[in-house]
Amino acid sequence: RERLYHSHIIEWRQAREAGALGALADRRTSAVRPKKAAEQAELERLRKKVARLEKDLARRDAALEVMGK
Repeated sequence: RERLYHSHIIEWRQAREAGALGALADRRTSAVRPKKAAEQAELERLRKKVARLEKDLARRDAALEVMGK
């Protein structure tokens, strides 16, 4: 249906082994945007979690206030 043939796969494997696929990487974003440190990523994840939990707590408190408990 997609007109992919076994010969295409053989050509792609040969190109991969020759290192030609490394030239296809998007260099605009990989070189400019540095990876975040593990600690920085963990800190960002925890801050998002705290914000989400505070929002849930505020919604739960509002619901309890409406119910009068």
